[in-house]
Amino acid sequence: MEPKPATKAQTAQLAPATDDSARLAQIRSLVEANNKSTLNTDLIICQIYMESRFDARAGARQDAHGLMQMQRQGVQQVFKYRKQKELGHMPSDAQTKAAFAEGSAMYDSAAIFDEATNIQLGSEYMQYWLDTSPTVAAAYARYRGLSNGIYYKKISASAARLHDDPTNMQILRDMVK
Repeated sequence: MEPKPATKAQTAQLAPATDDSARLAQIRSLVEANNKSTLNTDLIICQIYMESRFDARAGARQDAHGLMQMQRQGVQQVFKYRKQKELGHMPSDAQTKAAFAEGSAMYDSAAIFDEATNIQLGSEYMQYWLDTSPTVAAAYARYRGLSNGIYYKKISASAARLHDDPTNMQILRDMVK
């Protein structure tokens, strides 16, 4: 008697587990090369995993895009903050409008899903919140729009563990349980 071919569900269960430690190494390299904030690499890695599970196309059909799940207003704020730093003072209304238009164009482009670009934008956005908040925890609360502090507690605890064991994906998996 011939065995029946495996169904799609059965073959998915039989597929070998992927070694995602290679993806963690890629993300680490990307963060080290593109972090535009004063936050440490492990904290940004944990933030990326919490936001997108390292999926560069995350949110492609929603309002938050890429590894760091950037929203339109966040990208616009980055472009305005860049202009403010360039000028040394707050931009005029016309300059703000132009910066917002440039940020909107970036958000609407395929470049928002480029991993390096997304990490640059996301970490610049975090730096904006760091520069305007009294603590790192407060910056993350403002970034997330939640004041309960759970997000920062989870990623900071995981970042400390990841610092001690930088190739351990289980730390990240446990963080999102």
